[in-house]
Formats: sequence, C-alpha cells, structure tokens
Amino acid sequence: MSTSPLMASNFKLSMPIRITAGAIRFPYSLQPGDKDNVYFESFSHTELPFWAAGKSQVSIFTRIFYSADSEAQTFNNRSKVSVGLTYDIKLHKTFTVKTSLKYDYDFGTLTGETKTGIRANFSYFYYKSWWRNMPGDQKGFFRQKSWTRAWGIFTFPENLDPGNKNLAFITGLEAATAFVWPAVKLQYVPFAELTFAKDSDKLSFNNKIIPAVGFKFQLPIKGGQINLGVKYAIDRRWILGTTEYGPLIFGGWYKTF
Repeated sequence: MSTSPLMASNFKLSMPIRITAGAIRFPYSLQPGDKDNVYFESFSHTELPFWAAGKSQVSIFTRIFYSADSEAQTFNNRSKVSVGLTYDIKLHKTFTVKTSLKYDYDFGTLTGETKTGIRANFSYFYYKSWWRNMPGDQKGFFRQKSWTRAWGIFTFPENLDPGNKNLAFITGLEAATAFVWPAVKLQYVPFAELTFAKDSDKLSFNNKIIPAVGFKFQLPIKGGQINLGVKYAIDRRWILGTTEYGPLIFGGWYKTF
C-alpha cells in the first residue's frame, strides 16, 4: 500500500531555531539627504518548526526588529514585533523558497505612532560555495573559499499605512572570495554585488539599481560571522533620474543558536 504525503508527514515539534543579526552603515545611502546619516538595525528571530514532509517545513515564528539613524528620520527609527506562520521548501541543496504571513506591531520611536496589520512575504535564497583545504606547509595568503549568493523578497503591503496596496520587491547578488593567512581565522574578502529594487507604486526609494565592488574583513564564529568593510557603489534611481557615486562603510554580525 502506498503512503500518502500526509501520512509521511512529521507533526512532531522540532527544536526552535534562533537567529540574531545586525548591521551598521555610513552613509545610509548615497542620496544627497543621506550622506551624513549613520544607520543601524538589528533583529532577533525565533522559529519553531511543527510540520515537515520531505523537503518542506511549516513553522511559527516571532521576530523583534529595531532600527535607528543619526539624522532622526522617522521611517528609520522604529521598533517592530512580528508573529507569523511560514512555509519553506528546499527546491535544491543550494536554493530555498519561503512564504510567510505575519502580524506586525510597528512602533515609531520618534513619533510615538503605532501601526498594526497583516503582511505577506515571498522570498528566495541561493547559496553556492567552493571550499579548499589549506596545505600544511602553506606560508602566505591562501584562497580558502569562494561563493555566489542571491536573495530576494516580495512584500505586500509595503508598509502598514491605511489603504496601502504597494507590492515591493528587492533582490541582491554577491560574488566573493575569501583569503586567509595560515593559522588565522580572519578572512580577507574582495567582493562584487548588485542590489535591485522595484515596487508597484513607483516610489523613488523603492526603485533603484546599485552595483558595487568592495573589500571586507570577515571573522567566522560558531553559527555565524562578524564583518567590517568598505565598498564603492553606483546608486541609480530611475524615478528621479539621478545617479550617485561614492564609498560606503559597513559592518554587521549574524549568529544562529
């Protein structure tokens, strides 16, 4: 007798997945109003898988997000708590897609305004890496690892303003190579990246393409990494018809528990 997908499913609760991450950058963007602005964000995400079948999984999650900047722009200074349900499927060992539905509680830390509502996301993530073992007699720089990474997310609605029906999309691509010294964990990483964003309401800050090249120091830690770097970017906003050029400094961390 054949086994149905439902009978083959696993409804047993799994161990929760905990993630914390954060980022800082200066300037916030290359646009004229942002060039003196320092931006910081961080989040804590806890996910509890409760159903699985094959390469699919359904989880409940909570997420706490905080952001701030030095120019006191209202949309950059907020605290947000989200509770939701997510379904993800691994289509390939390098490619995963995820759909989620969440309820957001969004508090503006400068305005004191609270917004609540339901938002939906569809996202994808691709990661392919190539690793090389270091020879025991290696004395100088060694090319340890190379990777390509791509991610993207559709969000609806784009914000929690009453009546908002804006569909927003953003995607990023990165190609990088990590070099190391023998017996040193610190990685020296030249990279190239591309960010592309578009939305249905044609808002200038949501319609852009930003290619960049840069260099970062990356320190692997258990379950994640810490990085600090600089990049040179070209910021094209086609709704405004403007193109800005310049360097950006960035740093951040990522860790799973």
